[in-house]
Amino acid sequence: MSFRKKNLLWLIPLCLLLLPVAALLALPLFGVHWQGPGWRQGPTLDALWYESGDCRLAEAHGVRLGGLRPLTVSVDSLGINDCPSEGDDGPLSLPDLPALEVTVWALQYQDYPPFLARLDQAAGRWRVQAEFRDSELNGEYRKSSGRWRLTGTVRAAPLRQGVTGEARIQGDGQWPSGTPFDSERFQGELTVLGQGLGLESPDSDTGGPRGDLTVRARWTGLDWRLRAALDEPLALGAGWVLTPGRELTAEGQGAALRRADADLVARGPQGRAALNLSSDAQRLGHGEGRLTLSEGLDGQIDFQWFEDRVALAPFRVRMADPAVTVRLREPVAVPLAAEGEVALPLEAAYQDATLTTTDSRVYWRAHDVQWQGAVERGGRWQGYRLSGGWRGDAGPTGVHGEPARVRLRDADLDLTATVPVAGVTPPHWPVTATLEGRYQAIPFSARADARRDGDTWAGSVSGRGGPLPDLDGGVLTLDGRWDFAERPRLLAGATVALSRAVRERLLIRPITARLTTPLVLAEDGPHGRLSLNAEGLVAERWTLPPVTGEARLNGTAFGADLRVPQWDTTLSLSGRARGRGYAGTLSGAAPLRPVMSRGLPMSLQGGDLSLDGDWRWTDTLTLDGRLRGRDLALDWGSVQARDLDLELALGWDGQRPSLATVTQLTLARLDVGVPITDIRMDLDSDLSTWTVRRVHADLLGGELRAPRLTWPSPGWQPVVLTRIELEQLAALQGEPAVSLSGRVGGYIPLQLLPDSVAVNNGRLANETPLSLAILPSSGAQAMAQSNQAVSIALDALNPLRIDTFQAQVDMAADGWLDARVTIRGQNPQRNNLPVVFNYTHRENVLELLRSLRIGDQITDQVMTESKR
Repeated sequence: MSFRKKNLLWLIPLCLLLLPVAALLALPLFGVHWQGPGWRQGPTLDALWYESGDCRLAEAHGVRLGGLRPLTVSVDSLGINDCPSEGDDGPLSLPDLPALEVTVWALQYQDYPPFLARLDQAAGRWRVQAEFRDSELNGEYRKSSGRWRLTGTVRAAPLRQGVTGEARIQGDGQWPSGTPFDSERFQGELTVLGQGLGLESPDSDTGGPRGDLTVRARWTGLDWRLRAALDEPLALGAGWVLTPGRELTAEGQGAALRRADADLVARGPQGRAALNLSSDAQRLGHGEGRLTLSEGLDGQIDFQWFEDRVALAPFRVRMADPAVTVRLREPVAVPLAAEGEVALPLEAAYQDATLTTTDSRVYWRAHDVQWQGAVERGGRWQGYRLSGGWRGDAGPTGVHGEPARVRLRDADLDLTATVPVAGVTPPHWPVTATLEGRYQAIPFSARADARRDGDTWAGSVSGRGGPLPDLDGGVLTLDGRWDFAERPRLLAGATVALSRAVRERLLIRPITARLTTPLVLAEDGPHGRLSLNAEGLVAERWTLPPVTGEARLNGTAFGADLRVPQWDTTLSLSGRARGRGYAGTLSGAAPLRPVMSRGLPMSLQGGDLSLDGDWRWTDTLTLDGRLRGRDLALDWGSVQARDLDLELALGWDGQRPSLATVTQLTLARLDVGVPITDIRMDLDSDLSTWTVRRVHADLLGGELRAPRLTWPSPGWQPVVLTRIELEQLAALQGEPAVSLSGRVGGYIPLQLLPDSVAVNNGRLANETPLSLAILPSSGAQAMAQSNQAVSIALDALNPLRIDTFQAQVDMAADGWLDARVTIRGQNPQRNNLPVVFNYTHRENVLELLRSLRIGDQITDQVMTESKR
């Protein structure tokens, strides 16, 4: 037996060692949980937390016991959350504890920034210190006397970006430990002195208005009094400034308001708001107030307050810009309580669009506000009929209910947007919207999703529209990602594309626009860059090669540079917002090449074209530009134009084009079978009627002039010919039959129709004496041998000095020319035999000129080959 008793003595130290272990194992029974015990210069726990029901009220990480006298504990981080109360826990009473020192390096309450906290206690004297950057609060409590004291300074800038100033806090009072807060023994006084409070302004070194605010509060149990006074104007944010007025005084009991008196005035970009509160001197716990809106805002809100509620009268308030109206349809009584509910029958209107609530109620309790009801949309927006609605509830825990729907309609557009709300819950609040509808005959659909990560919303957007009208194929697609932090952005890589399409006999190859930088939607407009890539057009007789380029968006300004690499052609466009529209400049350059001629009525052989000008768009597009050409070479079939120089003023007034020469158009050579050189003229046109003025050209050693020619025109317009050399005219013969010399002139009335040229009663006559000689040729010999009379006539004409030459010329629209010629002269080899010769001739001039042009081309080709 003695042996057994001695063995029992060994159980005492063993139990002492097991007690802490047993205590840790028993903690979960009281809602306290732990994880990861260890040792780091003392016992440690990786995590320690306290749960009440399903809510984790407090959670600590990195807990370490550093000493026992005093009890020293350090905590790396401690988070405190708000959990629903499970009932009245009774009055708070501080326990009697040994001396202790606790340091929490990062203490965070709900979503507020974490701060450093220190707590020490010795002999019932509790001291607390909290630090956050340049702010510090110190509190002291003596359990023996129940006295407490609070002092400190809080700087605004670290707590909220953009706010400046500081607040000095001083308070003291009495609270015996274990005393309920509604007891008269719980009393105190707190003073807050705000200095230099206001908002920092990025446009000013001194910022916005800054004021000093003094707040004093006193209480005994649940009875309290409050006084607040502002010394100078105070910036509230969003451009609003609160101006000093009568100080605010209020008193009450708990949530019940007994007295309130104040006059507050605030001004902002939208207008002026004045709040007046006044108590009823004859009735405690009763008063009235009025919020008056003016200077861009319009309306007033009247209310009465009682100890337990505020009664709002129906009201209508308006904002001029934007045109928003809010109306309360019925009187509303709002309980002055920490928990309650109220019906809120509101209507809102933006321009001609309306939003009406039904069964609308707001529920609230500590740290929780919920709205429940239905909304109905109606009216018109941007000219479209608006309809749709939603029923459900919304609050901090999420949005619940049926899908929200909005529909826009008019003659051209029918669009329905659907937003399911299932799963729209914190912390990310994911939401997806779908769009379905048509624009004219074009069906389209789109989908967008969003998700919140911290202070940023982000998601994707995609859409499809088409096929486009009058196109076989031609589907538009949109695909990209977006985010929204300070401003909404469509991220780089987003694309808009048009698929391959056919319009009649025109093939449109795919076109793609792709963002190369994020597209930022700012207040002054979009900012970003995008690349353009069009694979070109293919028609039956012509082709446009691929087009590449870049577009730039810079708020109200924009620009684009397009290139056709295979043609070495460029086009640049720039502009910016002007009044109700846009205006800017354009420029382009293109070296002419034969490859560009496919499908054109002419062949481009060489030269350079450039374009620059100004454009404007309001309701229609207008253009004022300059088109310049240098050393242009063009062919129309066998007609050749070389060394064409021009500078044309181009215009478009929204209805019709205009084109006019700035300086005279010059063309070195035009070969229509008869070479025409040194052509100069003025030109203007609306692309349906062409008019040339002051026409001059060198023709067969002479000149061609015309004061004015218009095409097309049914009128007869004269062309004057002077000093035409017959020798050059005779040289046009393929096999020379006659030799001519001298000069002729006259006038040719022309009728220029859309597809033909006619001559009526043209007159030609000699300007100098003429000479004629018939050359030996097979044709002349054949004529002389065929008829003796013809042989005699040819002998009389060979040679001939001509004193008088007269010709009358007519040509029909089909090219058949009828000429009647009279010649008077003498044959010097027959004793100056007088000769009068009357001659008529009929020939198709169009065919003749064509044969001359073809003959020249064949000759040129033979000569070129012979030189090789």
